[in-house]
Amino acid sequence: MSTDLIVDRRSEGDLQVIEIRGVLDANNVEQLAHVGFEAIGEASRMEMRLGSLTDIDLTGALGIVALAREARDRDIGFRVEGHPQELKDLLEEQDLWQEISSEDNSE
Repeated sequence: MSTDLIVDRRSEGDLQVIEIRGVLDANNVEQLAHVGFEAIGEASRMEMRLGSLTDIDLTGALGIVALAREARDRDIGFRVEGHPQELKDLLEEQDLWQEISSEDNSE
């Protein structure tokens, strides 16, 4: 896979928004981790917007799961918006879909 990934982070009050565009894979998941863990440190709620994610591998999917778990461990609301079917399929194969689908869905 390619390493073309754009991770944008912005604050909307107490909500940290991370938007991912492009390819999320083993070659660039550390970029997401860096931005994501920094956002968790400043958030009371976090939202990952994945509508522009064009491709993802299992390592990239596990990176999203790691952020969801860290947010949950810190009592931070976490939700995923606009996930691609590929992400759901990868995580269901690993019995991990519930890690990101059953989190805080409040606004």
